[in-house]
Amino acid sequence: MGIFDKFSKKTYGRKADKPSDDKKDNVLDMVKDEAKAKPVVLKEDTGRALFVLKNYHLSEKSNVFSTKGIYVFRVDVRANKIEVKKAVEKVYDVHVERVNIVNTSGKKRRMGRGVGRTPDWKKAIVTLKKGETISGLAEGI
Repeated sequence: MGIFDKFSKKTYGRKADKPSDDKKDNVLDMVKDEAKAKPVVLKEDTGRALFVLKNYHLSEKSNVFSTKGIYVFRVDVRANKIEVKKAVEKVYDVHVERVNIVNTSGKKRRMGRGVGRTPDWKKAIVTLKKGETISGLAEGI
């Protein structure tokens, strides 16, 4: 047995494990049934929004804000207000009225005798137009 046997494509006299045709047909039928049962709805390509918005910032204050139509997100350190506005509108299909940004510096943390720092991060406070909400973000908490 050589070192590169697992990378070779030939079986060299051994039987290759192939699924039988009956199993293939059963699997294909199951896949077709699932495709018929649930129509797939693809979201519009969100572009750079994936890199701008990191996650929803969860705190007591952000939960109070969410009842008033104000949502708080952690965003990329290099993002600006315009990018944050476009990202939120594209991902959540809402109209953003204004965006406030807060740069938050990292805290000092002890690791044994040494002292380190947590990374700096940026927080975006997004105000939506009256009557609009983002469902499923801060509800049920």
